Amino acid sequence: MRLSDIITPASIAVRVRIEDKPHALEFAAASLGARSGLDPERICQALASREALGSTGIGKGVAVPHVCFSDLVRPYALLCTLANPIGFDAIDGKPVDLIFTIITPAGSGCNGGEALPYLAALSRILRDGETAQALRNAKNPWGVYDIIAKSQAMAVQFVS
Repeated sequence: MRLSDIITPASIAVRVRIEDKPHALEFAAASLGARSGLDPERICQALASREALGSTGIGKGVAVPHVCFSDLVRPYALLCTLANPIGFDAIDGKPVDLIFTIITPAGSGCNGGEALPYLAALSRILRDGETAQALRNAKNPWGVYDIIAKSQAMAVQFVS
């Protein structure tokens, strides 16, 4: 699978008004639940449990919450840009305004392994400060998608 297989305009939310980390997890869980068929409350609880182990705020305004489920047959993602940055207990102590949430099948243990190729591809995209800023400035899901589609990281193929 490619990153473009799980990030489509339908899986992008732009300039969302979210108050805090719990609200961000609820928002992501509702979206992912609607598309995956999993119970949003179950997704939210799993995301919150994952965050309790350590924040997925990776710095530079980015968070990558991720969990896996044994009854999921394929990955689902939500890329969300926020209207205003929120606290996320990120490793650099700065608030986040780009949140990439992914749920994946459990596969070989639920340690994030299934999500790693997607997280790595997105990390390559966001490593470029200009690209990250362009994502923040995008006005709609298609604008975000176009920025991601133009990235070289989009061409990377993954084996699932």
